Amino acid sequence: MRVKIIGLRSDETKGSIVKEFEEALKERIPDFEIVTEEKTFDIPLFVIATGGVENQFKSVYKEYKPPYILMYNEFNNSLPASIEILSFLNREGLKGTLIDVNRITREEILKPFNPIEEKIGLIGKPSDWLIASQYPLELYREKFKINVIYIPIEEAIENFKNVSEVEAKALAFKLINNAKNVFNIDLEEVTKGFKFYLSLREIVKNYNLNYVSVRCFDIIKPLDTTGCIALSKLTDEGFVAGCEGDLPSTISMILLRKVSTKTPFMGNVSYIEEKEDSLFVTLAHCTIGLSAVDGYNLRTHFETDKGVGIEGFFPHGPATILRIGGKNLDEGFVVEGEEIGAEFSLSRCRTQLKVRIAKKYADYFYKKPLGNHHIVVSGNFKKEVQELFKVFLVREIA
Repeated sequence: MRVKIIGLRSDETKGSIVKEFEEALKERIPDFEIVTEEKTFDIPLFVIATGGVENQFKSVYKEYKPPYILMYNEFNNSLPASIEILSFLNREGLKGTLIDVNRITREEILKPFNPIEEKIGLIGKPSDWLIASQYPLELYREKFKINVIYIPIEEAIENFKNVSEVEAKALAFKLINNAKNVFNIDLEEVTKGFKFYLSLREIVKNYNLNYVSVRCFDIIKPLDTTGCIALSKLTDEGFVAGCEGDLPSTISMILLRKVSTKTPFMGNVSYIEEKEDSLFVTLAHCTIGLSAVDGYNLRTHFETDKGVGIEGFFPHGPATILRIGGKNLDEGFVVEGEEIGAEFSLSRCRTQLKVRIAKKYADYFYKKPLGNHHIVVSGNFKKEVQELFKVFLVREIA
């Protein structure tokens, strides 16, 4: 995280008073990279080092976008000047925040830039093949009151190098020991999968995220593993984790989680069969939260035959399918059905569901689908989802 310091002090002040603020910031938040001249940065931070700088601020503030963070201390009329500047910003209808350098935290700095409480970390851009699932990031804030924080996938790859091998291996032992079967997977492969989980967990902590969506295919070559274990583990911990940077599907997962309190599954629509008055929809993906299944096998990832894919045994019985999409994320498809169990095939992603729904929904899948990925939870929650559609002005299609 690059923080640009804009230091303001009166001409009469002697010494390196702005530098003292910088040193205090480095001490309290050592992982922030502090810059002063660069044009490329993540957050601007105004150091109001002394009184008498109000007009200095007024002459430069338009070079930066709000919100304006004003950092002060207890000396040299720093706070009085900060209050005057904040009053000016309020009068202009601009957002500003006062932060005491003696009590500054990462959360205090980031909070004004993330005013919506819930945040999705988009770790890497959406996968290139998701041509129907890419929208301006601000639309998620406007539509669903969820802020999207873009984080380069390189940050997760770099974190991987520094996580605890011991912790990852302990988690790997547990996953292997609790599996019903393990096919062509060894401890080293599972450990690498958990190292990526630890990498993502650090990002979730650092950015104070509620959810993530990860461009997971981009880690396979540099890390020689897949993201399936990491996304499964995070989802089980309450941080809904979507695959392939697919934000509309991650939003769909979040909505189903909210109305059901159950663990959602994101799957490809792998096959559709019509029989009499029913439609049988097979969905498959290589990861699922283990809290959603009645046991699991461990296999390699389908597309690459690398890393670890999870073959979860989804419970048979009532199930709800959801997808959000449309031109402006203003359309939604929701249907209740029955999960009856898919016959396992090595030619699909590893967790495989077959949901029986009414045949009348065939036109949706064949003629006007909202995207490939659809979300499933165990149980009937269509009415609850329809209530959320009303709240978020989503039109139900079928």
